[in-house]
Amino acid sequence: MLELADKESPHLFENNLAIMLTSCLQLEPVLERDAFFLIRRVGRNLMETVQPPILTSSYYSSFNLRSLSLVLDVITDELLITITASLPFLVELDLEDRPNTEPLARLDLTNSGLQSLGSCHHLTGLSLTRCRYNHQGTFKRVNDMGMFLLSEGCKGLESVRLGGFSKVSDAGFAAILLSCRSLKKFEVRSALFLSDLAFHDLTGVPCALVEVRLLWCRLITSETVKKLASSRNLEVLDLGGCKSITDTCLRSISCLRKLTALNLTGADITDSGLSILAQGNLPIMNLCLRGCKRVTDKGISHLLCVGGTISQSLTTLDLGYLPGISDDGILTIAAAGIGIIDLCVRSCFYVTDASVEALARKQPGQEKSKQLRRLDLCNCIGLSVDSLRWVKRPSFRGLHWLGIGQTRLASKGNPVITEIHNERPWLTFCLDGCEIGCHDGWQFHESGFI
Repeated sequence: MLELADKESPHLFENNLAIMLTSCLQLEPVLERDAFFLIRRVGRNLMETVQPPILTSSYYSSFNLRSLSLVLDVITDELLITITASLPFLVELDLEDRPNTEPLARLDLTNSGLQSLGSCHHLTGLSLTRCRYNHQGTFKRVNDMGMFLLSEGCKGLESVRLGGFSKVSDAGFAAILLSCRSLKKFEVRSALFLSDLAFHDLTGVPCALVEVRLLWCRLITSETVKKLASSRNLEVLDLGGCKSITDTCLRSISCLRKLTALNLTGADITDSGLSILAQGNLPIMNLCLRGCKRVTDKGISHLLCVGGTISQSLTTLDLGYLPGISDDGILTIAAAGIGIIDLCVRSCFYVTDASVEALARKQPGQEKSKQLRRLDLCNCIGLSVDSLRWVKRPSFRGLHWLGIGQTRLASKGNPVITEIHNERPWLTFCLDGCEIGCHDGWQFHESGFI
C-alpha cells in the first residue's frame, strides 16, 4: 500500500515502478489534472512492462492497482473514464471531491461517468462522495438513470457508499439494493429524496446486508428500520441524523442478534425505547444516542440495569448533547460495572465534578471491568477546575485521551495538568474540542497538550 498526503503533484509520481507494484494507492489531496497524470502513467507503464504475448489474469493484475482512493477538487466523467480504461483490474474505488465553487456542466460527474464503471468487471467496492466543507454542492447532474446504469454494469458490488446525490430518488437507490445481490455494505449520505419506499421490496428478498448507514436522510422513518430488520446478519446500523426514527422500530432492532453498532443520533426516541433495547438479546458494543433530546437519566438506568446482553457488551457510549443527562446518569454508568472504553458526555450541562469522581472511583476496584481509555467532557460547563484532581494517580489507570475543551479545565498553564502530564506522558489532554481521539481521517494529535 502506498499513501501520500501532499499537494505537490507530478514530482510525487516519478518512481513509476513503486506505484506499479503497490496494490493500494491513497492520495489526499490531489488535483484532478494530477490524478490524470498518475493514472495514465500507471496504465502506460503497465502495457510497456508486461512483455509476454499471452497474459494471464493473475500475471497482469500483479502489476496493477486494485485499490484506489483519491480526494480531489472535482470528480468528472473524464476522470472516471480514464480510471476504468487504465485500471481494468480495479477492485475498490474511493473518490471524494471538495469543490470550492459549483463545477461547470462540462467538468462534473454525470450519468455517463457512472455508466463507464461497468467496464471494471472486478469492482466490488465503490465510494463516491461530494463533501460540503467549502461549498454546499451536490452531484446535480446525476439522476436515477445514472444509478440504473451503475446497477446494471456493476452487479458484483459488495460495498456501496454514496454521498451528495441530491437528484437521485427512491427508484435509483432501490436499483442498487435489488440488482447487487452480494451487497453487504450500503451507505447513503444527505439524500434529499431517499425515503422508506426505496426499501419497500426488501422483505422476502434474499438480503446479504451486514452494514447499513443512512446519514442525514430526513425522509427515512421507522418503517425503513423494520424492513432492514429482515436482514438477520445486520451488524452495523447507522441512522445518524434521521430525525423521524422513533421508539416504534426499536423492538425490530432488538431482534437483531448480530448487531454490534447502533447510531441513533438525533432520533426521536425516549427512555421507554431504551427499555425495549435493553430487553433484547443485542450484543451492541457501540451505541450513539447523541442529540436524542428525550433521553434522560432514567433511560440510561433502563438500558444498563436490567441485566440484558447490552449491559455486558457495551464498550463505546455517546451521550453528547443530551439536556436530560446529569450526574445521576453517569453514576448509573459507574455503578453498573460495565466495560465502557470510550465515553462521550460533551455538552451535557448538568454533569459536574461528581461524575468525574464517580468514574475515577470505579476504575481501581473493579478488576473485571475494562478500563476507561477515552473520556470526552468537552463543553461540560458544570465542571470546575477542582475535578482535575481525580485524574491524578491512582485514578483512571487506563486513560489515554481526555477532552476538556470549552471547560474551566482547559488551560495550558494549569499546573495540575502539567503535573498529570509528567506523571502520565502517554495521556493526551485535548483542549480544542476535537471528537474522541482527535482523529480526522489522516492526522493524529500526539500525546501532550493539544
